Amino acid sequence: MSTSSVARIDEKGRLIVPAAYREVLNLKENSNVLLILNSEKSTLSILPFAAAGDSLYRMTVALSDAPGSLSRLLVILAKSGADLVQSESIASDRGRSAQWRATADLSKCKAKPSAIKELLLKEKVATHVEIAQV
Repeated sequence: MSTSSVARIDEKGRLIVPAAYREVLNLKENSNVLLILNSEKSTLSILPFAAAGDSLYRMTVALSDAPGSLSRLLVILAKSGADLVQSESIASDRGRSAQWRATADLSKCKAKPSAIKELLLKEKVATHVEIAQV
């Protein structure tokens, strides 16, 4: 079932999600949502993303665009206890280099973000790693 509602953006650029919608989506104060912009269709989607209290980090990793490169990276993250919430990858130079971006919950992670970064670089899985709290 779908429904629609008209909302207004306030002077600070904030959009109020109606209480009935928040209830259906189980959105509470400090909940995280994923915003998806489709510039071709001029649409914006808002999706429940992670629970309040999750320790979310945005990761950007440069890696080789060779078969198995992303798989090796994901194995290391899985062994560290990272919980991937969303990810995307693109070959920036087909057959040579790629970029992987993800949002991960690191609240149950065995290692600190700085240690994960060091491990990915040490294991030569990545050529560049950025990890920042959301």
